[in-house]
Amino acid sequence: MNVLDALLLPFVWVLNGFLAVVYVAVEHLAVVALVPLLALLYGQMGALASAQAQRLRAVLVGAGVLALMAALLAPQPVPYLTAALAGVGVVAVRLERYRPDETAWEVIQNLILYALVGLGARVLTWVLEHQADGLFAGGVNYLAVLVGFALWGMPVAQGALLLKNLLAHAPTGGDPRTILTRARERRL
Repeated sequence: MNVLDALLLPFVWVLNGFLAVVYVAVEHLAVVALVPLLALLYGQMGALASAQAQRLRAVLVGAGVLALMAALLAPQPVPYLTAALAGVGVVAVRLERYRPDETAWEVIQNLILYALVGLGARVLTWVLEHQADGLFAGGVNYLAVLVGFALWGMPVAQGALLLKNLLAHAPTGGDPRTILTRARERRL
């Protein structure tokens, strides 16, 4: 090994490590997008009342871990749709002025539910890969079709419900004039 090779070797190692990190980041792009979205959602909880924010943040940490596990382990399209669901949740919590605590709680519930469905889909794909012939195979294939619909349909329905909650709120009680005034002013 000559002197030039010896001097360039540490730079080659650093470049190789950097390229490995870039490759892993591109391979898991949904996780790279999901982490800052969960951090934004965690930060938005600070705008709520302190006791409510602490409770929601504690639940959000668990939901975030579950969502990250689903993004890492579940089959496609779960990683990207989990990140999209978290992004819609960040926007919904930021735009909500009427009941932000309810919207934040619904976002957390949506993340938990979709992550569990995604992890269940991972178990189902494992069963499909290791199934034996017979009656069990027909049932698992039928279940796989239903899970396929759920993997695509759930985040769309959950996002639509978040949008509905931004646009229409339940009346809070009182006479009609008070309800309309509160709804127009986006107050409780």
